[in-house]
Amino acid sequence: MEKVLLLDYDNKPLNFCTWKKALLLILKGKAEYLDTIRKIELITINDTIIIPRVIKMAYKTAVSNKELPFCRENIYVRDNYTCQYCGKKFPESELTLDHVFPKSRLGPDIWENIVTCCKKCNQHKADKTPKEAKMKLYRRPYRPKDYLRFELQKYPINITSLWEEYFEDNQKAS
Repeated sequence: MEKVLLLDYDNKPLNFCTWKKALLLILKGKAEYLDTIRKIELITINDTIIIPRVIKMAYKTAVSNKELPFCRENIYVRDNYTCQYCGKKFPESELTLDHVFPKSRLGPDIWENIVTCCKKCNQHKADKTPKEAKMKLYRRPYRPKDYLRFELQKYPINITSLWEEYFEDNQKAS
């Protein structure tokens, strides 16, 4: 499903939504087109619908800072599907999550203690700390700060390159 970048009234990235939700916002007068992907011919109505890729809210909205959900998929994305011990990239099916400070020793389930790990390294590390297992951590785990920038990583580069200018403009304004 194609995603649409939603900008606030001041052209700052606000969120992502489906193209159907974007069309609904436009039809209700709550948003306007800024950039489009393509046109869809409607055979039954003999009309054309323009699918947006970027829309802008028509009025000011209250913006809450979204907290990135702590979940397996987001850990994989943060670590770029790369084992944090051997540094090799793997398909999702060959990855696990590892507690840097072992769960058996009350290591918490938090961003700063969980890393992506291949099955071989996970078995080798087992119930030890990286130091005890004589393994070096490729990169320390961290909590991602910018929700929207993080979400950009989940989409193909050909889509994100279309949106990048809106994020760059926002960086310059800050």
